Amino acid sequence: MPHHAFQLTIAELQAVIDRNPFNVWMGLQVTTMGSDGIGLRVSGRPEFIGTAALQRVHGGIISSLVDVACGYAVMANTGHGVSTVDLHTDFHRGADLGVLHVSGQLIHRGNRLNCAQARITDGLGVLIASGRGNFYSSRDVLPEVAARLQESPSGPAPVQRE
Repeated sequence: MPHHAFQLTIAELQAVIDRNPFNVWMGLQVTTMGSDGIGLRVSGRPEFIGTAALQRVHGGIISSLVDVACGYAVMANTGHGVSTVDLHTDFHRGADLGVLHVSGQLIHRGNRLNCAQARITDGLGVLIASGRGNFYSSRDVLPEVAARLQESPSGPAPVQRE
């Protein structure tokens, strides 16, 4: 099935993110949106600490950021909700509590299975972690874009039922 050109707006993606209590707790803010992917910003907070003596961010937070960046990169380009099928995170160095910049990019869009990659850098642009994952697209269109898609023939192609 051919895929139509589609992209969420920054406001639509932020609304999708803000519907999830975990994302709100992490403080995810959309900074960029484009054909090359999405950008998120996260300010460190004391609850992120995993190694108290070193004041480093817990690896679970870093992996969660890889997951959300990849998942939202898929959603931003499809208009459909996703579930993580597989996720891999590479930790390149410890993260301090400063600002983290997270980018996500759709690598492959399939009918139901999509692949995306993510990068996390600190406030100085130093690579903290990278990763990639496979994401299953649901049949459901995100409510934040449903009305716009009904008005536009260039919205995401409906997913065929199996």
